[in-house]
Amino acid sequence: MNMMTLCRFALLLLIAPLIAAGAESVYLTVKAVKSEPTRCTAPPTLSVLSHAERWHERKGDTWSGENDWEVFFTLTADTTNSPPRLAMTCPGVKVARVIVGHTNVKFTISGDRVEFDAVVDRSNGMLINNSLADPMGGGLPIGLYHNWRMRTNPDAQGRVRGCGPYNGRRYPATEAMAVSNYLLGAREALRHMGGMGPRDTRSFDGNIVLLSFEVACGRAHNDFPPHVHIMLYVPGYTPGSQVTHFYMDERGRIVSNSFTELGVKDSKHAGNYGPGDVCRMFDLKGNLGIECVISKEGGILLRKKPGADEYLLIGDGQAGAAGRVWVMLRGRKIAACTSDDNAERGIMTAVVELLEEDKSARTIRQMLCYDPFTGRVLEQAKP
Repeated sequence: MNMMTLCRFALLLLIAPLIAAGAESVYLTVKAVKSEPTRCTAPPTLSVLSHAERWHERKGDTWSGENDWEVFFTLTADTTNSPPRLAMTCPGVKVARVIVGHTNVKFTISGDRVEFDAVVDRSNGMLINNSLADPMGGGLPIGLYHNWRMRTNPDAQGRVRGCGPYNGRRYPATEAMAVSNYLLGAREALRHMGGMGPRDTRSFDGNIVLLSFEVACGRAHNDFPPHVHIMLYVPGYTPGSQVTHFYMDERGRIVSNSFTELGVKDSKHAGNYGPGDVCRMFDLKGNLGIECVISKEGGILLRKKPGADEYLLIGDGQAGAAGRVWVMLRGRKIAACTSDDNAERGIMTAVVELLEEDKSARTIRQMLCYDPFTGRVLEQAKP
């Protein structure tokens, strides 16, 4: 899978439910959630009980598989909207829930076998994500993937089913924490900058989008290695959307930016940007949206245009970017951003401390409670 395909996959995730109806093929993820973390005693299987002439299992790494808590399969069909009746056999485990896409469905149990009717929910069921709204109002939302270590690794016996490029590697816990902190910092910097939010009058035609990365690699979406997205989506999405991939080292320091323009051949701007290189994002009319520069310290510098105020997102000198990201303006700290996302419990917390004259002026706390197996929001506390 080439870089352009990877970018398309990554960015379509948030809008996939809107465009799926027009796609040439239809995908369904079906998932059995176990009552406890264990593994099947034999390979699980899927049977199509109705519309078998239309629906077929899409085999392959990360399309179907098993982890400690889940057994999942992907089905594909033509553009029909008729969901099938299905049966999953999960030898040696007790099934507690059955999920199609991100929707819980009723099921019957007979031994190791569960039967159920699928529903029209084409969500990529292995990607658990939602949006963290701006608690200040009017600012940018943050697209978050809730990464859970068990979705990447084989079991203790080394059996691998449905693992992607993160399998067999050091789990990127530091990078995942750093990404959330960088995105919180970017949201605060852009809010402070003005003219960037969804309700603002902007000097460019499009939307700035903040998005994290994911490790589950569902449906072969290999979002690797860990990175931060700060992007400019143009009207119509493609061709022309501007996409950054700020890659990190193991300490969460930004080291490079792989930049692309979706659907644009022979782009004059696409390429790999290193520290000090200016990455400019434009709309389809050539209006400059934002400039991004990797700082020599391993942070991200944001500005509207040359000569404008520069906002630096930089990891804490002691705790690193995983512990805290500072937002700096003219050499002074204006915000401190910290977060924690417990994907096993389904609890995301985010804290932004606003500073004035290097002293705390206001602390904004957010908590997002979500279903660990669907990402559906259960509770979102007000700041």
